[in-house]
Amino acid sequence: MAWSRRARLLGILALVALSTPFALVIETGIRQQMMPPDFEKVRAWLSPALTPWAWGMVPLAVVATVVGWGIRGWLVRRGLRKAPADADPVKLRDRLSLESVILASSAAQLPALGATLLFMMGAQLLPVAVTMAVATLGVFSLGIWTRDRDVPVEDRGSLETVD
Repeated sequence: MAWSRRARLLGILALVALSTPFALVIETGIRQQMMPPDFEKVRAWLSPALTPWAWGMVPLAVVATVVGWGIRGWLVRRGLRKAPADADPVKLRDRLSLESVILASSAAQLPALGATLLFMMGAQLLPVAVTMAVATLGVFSLGIWTRDRDVPVEDRGSLETVD
């Protein structure tokens, strides 16, 4: 069974979006198994200082998503400029879309990774979960905008007729 381009993209985005929640689960399990009981006292002591920083990751995730959109558009335009003239437009578009979304989604995930580290050190779970939700929406928003909408028409050439 052949997967459509859109299904492959959404599958990859799901893996990327689930990477930080998965990291949080792994970190929590390792911390509970490996760290001495006194570490929880240190986390409780640090919690009031770190939780506001964790809340600060929420708007940072929004900003990082917007930056990711810009990175994605830049990567597609750069790829179109550097593509050989005889490149197959369908394959070129698919490759550029996939590569640019994978790279740009990293920007949206960075605040969630930072929030995970803050949770490890003692921040409360709620701002970390909200940051992860915003980052996950950011990753999927990059997939929604993958139809080369951000590529100027003069750069598209025959790509604009390919669906």
